[in-house]
Amino acid sequence: MALNLRDFLTALGKDLIRIDDEVDPITQAGALCSAAPRPILLERLRGFPGWKLCDILVKDRARQALALGTSPKSVVRELSDRMFTRVPGQSKVVPDGPCKEVKLLGNDADITKLPIPIHSEGDAGRYLGSGITITRDPDTGIRNEAIIRAMVKGPRKMGFWMAARHNWAHLMKYQERQAPAPMAFAIGLHPGYEILANYSGRHEGYDELEMGAGVLGETLELVKCETIDLEVPAQAEVVIEGIVPPGVREPEGPFGEFTGYSKGAEGPAPVFEVTAITRRRDPIFRHMQATVFTDHQPLVSVPMEASLYRRLREIHGHTEVHDVYIPPWVTMFTVFVQMTPRWDGQARAVLLGALSSPYLHPKIAIAVDEDVDIYDPREVFWAMSTRVNPEKDVIVLPHERIHPLDVSAPNVDRSEVTVMRVGGKIAIDATKPPLWRKKERDEFDRVKPKGAGDPALEALLRRLASMA
Repeated sequence: MALNLRDFLTALGKDLIRIDDEVDPITQAGALCSAAPRPILLERLRGFPGWKLCDILVKDRARQALALGTSPKSVVRELSDRMFTRVPGQSKVVPDGPCKEVKLLGNDADITKLPIPIHSEGDAGRYLGSGITITRDPDTGIRNEAIIRAMVKGPRKMGFWMAARHNWAHLMKYQERQAPAPMAFAIGLHPGYEILANYSGRHEGYDELEMGAGVLGETLELVKCETIDLEVPAQAEVVIEGIVPPGVREPEGPFGEFTGYSKGAEGPAPVFEVTAITRRRDPIFRHMQATVFTDHQPLVSVPMEASLYRRLREIHGHTEVHDVYIPPWVTMFTVFVQMTPRWDGQARAVLLGALSSPYLHPKIAIAVDEDVDIYDPREVFWAMSTRVNPEKDVIVLPHERIHPLDVSAPNVDRSEVTVMRVGGKIAIDATKPPLWRKKERDEFDRVKPKGAGDPALEALLRRLASMA
């Protein structure tokens, strides 16, 4: 049986917060999902009988581990290994699937009848932020997936913003031919597929869904769309089919983004015209609240962490990189690297590698030693405060390409590349001196409180730890 969203919700058990109060998904889901400390399921949606809504599925390492079938401490290392050794996974086109239980075509395909929320105060309208966008390269036939924002503009129309990456290149090829581009949104997949849909590296000859199948160790089931030439996941809760007409642009935004701001990419945007909606009979709407510290950040940062882990370990032939962490609370613009530098310049090379990866997000990279817990910001700031000599351990890189939604940097081009920002990047080496400088390195050994490691104190220390 192919994995689906419902399998994951069942596996959560008592970790899933169930809200039986009637909730207006358009005006109230945003606040509830943003405040939820762990996975949440809204079971009664006002104005949308028969629907449920879920969110906050992979906010932390424990739930990411559940989605990927590993342990919390192994998420980055395990995902990094699978992403580059088990892909592409197997896929097959099946004649039917759960996403086809209800078919709404033509004028019956009304997206306003889906419980699509308003995410934030000041948003231009209701926004679909959880649909895995599926496009196809008209030259190679290879699909591409990403999760983008799409503004509901009417029963059968959405405006959307898309960074200038793979799927945008597909749309531009259709536009150059003056042809409509087929596109679909698949809503409500197993979170393992959602994580891999946000991979931004090279994947020649296969798409992110097939990468997800390889990572999850299963055969991906696909069904053909009803009105366009695309295949979509058979296990999806909802599929929206449509076309992007060439050259059409309409206002889109503002929208509260993962940065915590609503500015950055509003303006004339492409338009998606709905041609069909297919769904389950008792659908669960997978929402991804776009305010800070929700699923919106880790869904992108987890594959980024795994990609960087592999990339940085290859620097200088082999570097002892132990872990990579991009906390949700840095909105993906800062990356922490835990490593053991062996030679002079190795930490600096790793930091520069983190700032020049396939991802545009990181503009701040901080390296710490293995004795620093990168999941504890107090530890990281302690290392920065005590192991950084700013005149030699801080590198500022001017005039670099920055993520298009980073409003701290100026936008230098508002043409068909959507947004192009240029600004500075910074690398901070908070590691100890490298291994070969043993005398200098030993000076940075951390002191331990007297009695640490005393077997007689073990039980008491555990009790104190549990009170934290």
